[in-house]
Amino acid sequence: MKIKYLTLALLSINSYAVFASESSHHYEPKALSDESFFKDSKFDFLTRNHWKYLKENASQPKEVHSAWGQAFTLDYKSGYLFDTLGFDFTYDNVIKLGASDYFATRNLLYNVGKQPNKHNAHGFNKFTQRYAKIKLGNEQVNFNGKAGWHSLKDMGVMSSSQHLTRYSYLGYSGVLKYSNLALSLAYIDSAFPRESSQKVHFYSLDRKHVIDNIKTAGIAYKDKTITLDYSYGEAKDYIKRHAIELSYKPMDKLILGSQIYGSTALKNHDKMKENVRDFDDSAWHYGADIEWKESKWSAKFGIAYTDANRKGAIGYYGRHIGKNNRGRYNGMAATGADYMRDGELVLSSILSYDFFKDNTTGLYLNYGEFNYKHETLKNGEINVFNLWKPSSGTFKNLSILAKFGYGWSYKTLSSKDITPKLRDGRAQRSPTLSAETVIDYRFNLL
Repeated sequence: MKIKYLTLALLSINSYAVFASESSHHYEPKALSDESFFKDSKFDFLTRNHWKYLKENASQPKEVHSAWGQAFTLDYKSGYLFDTLGFDFTYDNVIKLGASDYFATRNLLYNVGKQPNKHNAHGFNKFTQRYAKIKLGNEQVNFNGKAGWHSLKDMGVMSSSQHLTRYSYLGYSGVLKYSNLALSLAYIDSAFPRESSQKVHFYSLDRKHVIDNIKTAGIAYKDKTITLDYSYGEAKDYIKRHAIELSYKPMDKLILGSQIYGSTALKNHDKMKENVRDFDDSAWHYGADIEWKESKWSAKFGIAYTDANRKGAIGYYGRHIGKNNRGRYNGMAATGADYMRDGELVLSSILSYDFFKDNTTGLYLNYGEFNYKHETLKNGEINVFNLWKPSSGTFKNLSILAKFGYGWSYKTLSSKDITPKLRDGRAQRSPTLSAETVIDYRFNLL
C-alpha cells in the first residue's frame, strides 16, 4: 500500500508541475510518440543456443551430464512517464534439444522428476522479469528502484547468473548515488531459477527450514583508479554474509584486485545435521589477483585461500545462501564445488590473445591443494576457450563462445558431501572432461 500511495503522490506532483508550466504559455498538445515513456523505449528479440557437457565419476560410476537447449527472449524496457515511472519485462521460451541422464546438474532444462533420467528433461516458458521502476533526482544525486520480479547482478551479497535464462527474484531493490558513492538495498522472498518456470522459496541445505526472506545492503566508492565495495546480507535465521571487493588501477594496463567473502551461521543453520552443513560456525574465502592488459593480449593471475571448519569432515565456503539463490562471488576460483574447501590454497590464471579482430582465444587454469588425514589432495583443470564477437558488420549482434577442458580431483562420499572417499587410507583420483558452447544473437525491434 505504501508503494501505491507514493506512486499516486509522485504522479500528482509531476502532473501539477506540468500543468503549472504549460498554463503560463500557449498550450500545444504533445504527440503520443513524443512522450519519453514511448520515445525512450527499447524492445529486443534475443536467441541463445546453449550446450553443456560433463563426464565424471566423483560420487558414482562414470556418468555423462549433458543438456542442450534453445532460448527465445523478448526484452522490453520502457522510458519514464513524467521522467519518473516506467516498467520492464523479459519473456523467455526454452526448447529442449537434447539431454542425457544427470542432465539437471547443467541447469539448462526443467526437471519434472526426482530421478536423474533424461526423459524428465523439458523446455519451459516464463516472464522472467516484470517490474515497475522509478527514478528520482539529477546527475549529482539520484535514486533508481525496482519492485517486482527482477534480476540482481551484484546487488549487495546477492547476484543473478544466466544460462538459457537468468535467475530472477521477487522483491524490491534500489540504488542511491551521490557523486562517487553508491548505497544499494534489496529485499527478496522467492525466486525463478534459471532452469525453471516454477516460483520457489529459499531453503536451508537440508530443505527442512524455509528461509522467509533475504535482506542485503551495500556501500561502494568508485573513481578512475579505485573501486571499493562492502556488502552485508542476512538470510533470515540462517546465515549472515559479508562481501568485500577491491579493485585498484594504478595505470591503464595494470589492475590489482582483492576479495573477502564470509558466512556466519544463525540458529536454523545450527539445527542442521553435521553431515549436511557446508561448515560449522563460519566460513571465509580470501582472494587476490593481478591483471595486465595489452591491445591484443591479457594475463590475469590469482591466489585464494579458504577457512571453513567442519567437525569430522571437509568444510566448504558455499557461494550461495542456502538453496534457490545465487550469492555474489567475483573471485577467480569460481568453479563448482572445487577450490573452496577448508584449508585449500588455489592458484588461478586466465591467458588470452586476439589472433584476429573480434576473436579472443585463451587458457583458463586452476590448481588447488589441501590436507586431509595427513594426505595432500591435489586438484585442477585446464580449459581452452574461444570467443568470437564481431563489433561491426552483418554479424555485429552475434557472439559464439566455445570451451573445452580436462580436470582432475578425487572421489567423494556423495554428490552432496565433498569429503574424500578413502580406500586403504588413500584418496582415489577422479578425472573430468567438460565442454560448452553458447551462441547468442540479438535483434533490435525498437
